[in-house]
Amino acid sequence: MKNDKFVIECWLKLYNRLNDSTYAVVDWPDKDSSKQAIDAVCQDDSGSMLGVEHTLIQPFEGEKEDTAGLFMKTLAAFENHPDLLQPGFMIEVSQPVGAVQKGIDWSRVQGEQLGQLRNVLPTLPEGHHCVKMKGTNWSIDLALHRVGLDASDSGKLFVGRIWPGDPGPGLIIKALNDKVPKLSAFTSGKRILLLEKDAVAGTIERQFEQLPGDFSNLLCKIDEVWSANTSNLKTEGVVFTNQIWPDVRAFTCSLNMQTGKFWQKAG
Repeated sequence: MKNDKFVIECWLKLYNRLNDSTYAVVDWPDKDSSKQAIDAVCQDDSGSMLGVEHTLIQPFEGEKEDTAGLFMKTLAAFENHPDLLQPGFMIEVSQPVGAVQKGIDWSRVQGEQLGQLRNVLPTLPEGHHCVKMKGTNWSIDLALHRVGLDASDSGKLFVGRIWPGDPGPGLIIKALNDKVPKLSAFTSGKRILLLEKDAVAGTIERQFEQLPGDFSNLLCKIDEVWSANTSNLKTEGVVFTNQIWPDVRAFTCSLNMQTGKFWQKAG
């Protein structure tokens, strides 16, 4: 629940900025899990109440296992690695989910990847590239994207995984069945279901779009559904959000928790 609280508080600051509101958490009812209460109760300066129930949505089935077993032991270690930064450029590097086979020396793969990336990154022009990395008993096709920044920028390097395909609505359906009954019991104010995605791959919005029509009866028991993209929250201090039900907001927006910078893109 500790991480859930942090995500809810960060998202609430962005929600306030977007809606010109003043909500703050006044209670964490779910601290007693036996009561099956919602995660957070919020109140604004006028006394209006807001109930928030949070849940984490995997971008595809088995994402957590792939993170712990493969990604964290290979490419994940290179996020903003000082040996790989290219001054004046942002570079995104992604590898396919499950790209590294089981039963090999992880430390060797990571070391060989680092050495090869150190050599190839300075040679790439701006744009999209596919680069094959080869080691003693492995090979990975990496997708790289190089974007020019201000010449004074020290450089940025972000890592991720290539989405293995559309997971369908199954993970969202499970979240609704688990969370809506609890949230609907809150009757003191607006009820918001917050669906968090903390990985680069996939989008909650796309998964939500595929819900069958009969889920409207369940959704009508609450007031709003929002997404929270926190994939850059720990590293960059940034959270993104969209309202995805009942209104699909035609924007993406973010808030940097460290600097307070608000960003909104229409369309």
